[in-house]
Amino acid sequence: MNKSIKVISIVLGFLMMFSVVGCNNAPQAANGTADKAAGQESQVVTKVDMAGNSVTLPAKLNKVAITSWMGSFGAVALLGRVDLVSAMADTSRYAWMRHAFPQILSIPDYGSFDKVNVEEMLKSNPDVIISPNSAAEANKKMKSLNMPVYIDGMMTPNSDDVFEGWHKELLGVADLIGETEKAEQYLKYTNDILAMVKQRVDGIPESQRKTALVVRTTMLEVFANNISCGWAVKAAGGINVAAEAGNRYFTTSAENITQWNPDFIFQTIVTTPFDEKMAAYYDEWKADKRYQNIKAIQSGDVYIMPMGVTQWNGDVEMALGVLQMAKIMYPEQFKDIDVKAEAEKFYKTFMNYDLGAEDWKIMAPNFNHAKSNGLS
Repeated sequence: MNKSIKVISIVLGFLMMFSVVGCNNAPQAANGTADKAAGQESQVVTKVDMAGNSVTLPAKLNKVAITSWMGSFGAVALLGRVDLVSAMADTSRYAWMRHAFPQILSIPDYGSFDKVNVEEMLKSNPDVIISPNSAAEANKKMKSLNMPVYIDGMMTPNSDDVFEGWHKELLGVADLIGETEKAEQYLKYTNDILAMVKQRVDGIPESQRKTALVVRTTMLEVFANNISCGWAVKAAGGINVAAEAGNRYFTTSAENITQWNPDFIFQTIVTTPFDEKMAAYYDEWKADKRYQNIKAIQSGDVYIMPMGVTQWNGDVEMALGVLQMAKIMYPEQFKDIDVKAEAEKFYKTFMNYDLGAEDWKIMAPNFNHAKSNGLS
């Protein structure tokens, strides 16, 4: 089944997993009405986390602590509930988020993964702590102190669905904070955009498909097709030249890149915010004799993917990233599409945020002397 139409089909299964089991079944009073106290909403509920553990939590969450970058913070932000975050692992990678929601700057950081300061976290008294499965030591210690740990970040390395982990994160978090309807709306939106792009590029012969390379921090760190950042090229109708050359993201050689000779190069910002050093990468690559004959380097078709909640060819904004890539590679097929306007609609719809000129400067920079990405 095509990945773009699997989005909605998995929703019901995940929602069943994250069910509430603490319902109120109080007996009726003699006059046929429920006792007033018993009729009030339950004070606690039991949720099932992503590792299958039952976790008892307050019925209404006001303080959500997050100890990793596995996707829960992105889900909370997408669903418009940054106000609930009472603690978060280092947010310096989220340059646009810190601009758009400056309260993030004052959110305490008690550490990440197994380096969480458990004592300080305990003092902060969160309603729930969303902690990754890989932080086994910290999770064990927090649970021994009866802290409300909700496990996330469950990896499925053999899955052929690049969205599986993200959708589990989104639906689990949405269930926790009462935003399931908005999560379903988002999944439908993403599915619709991917389907529209697919319909427009399906008729392009294989021999006329554009080739692209998706790089990470340096030219030699590249993405395969079994991770969203690389898969986005395929979804946009292109051919990822590193599709099966390695697993997820990996280091390759200058010789391989020269041999692949991509038409386009897309850089994905992952952990390091854009700065002047990054802006100069294209000039450095162009001056490097190893890369001077690569088509993308010669033409200037080298782009930095915008970075909002995540990189646009990552998880949260995948639909926007695929749409942008498709328009860059096939401008005629998408000449009626205004990616910038679509993005503005996206952030307003899901995050109730109006993008302005300053947002675009932070979110969508590009390399010095390369072609414009058409957004900023």
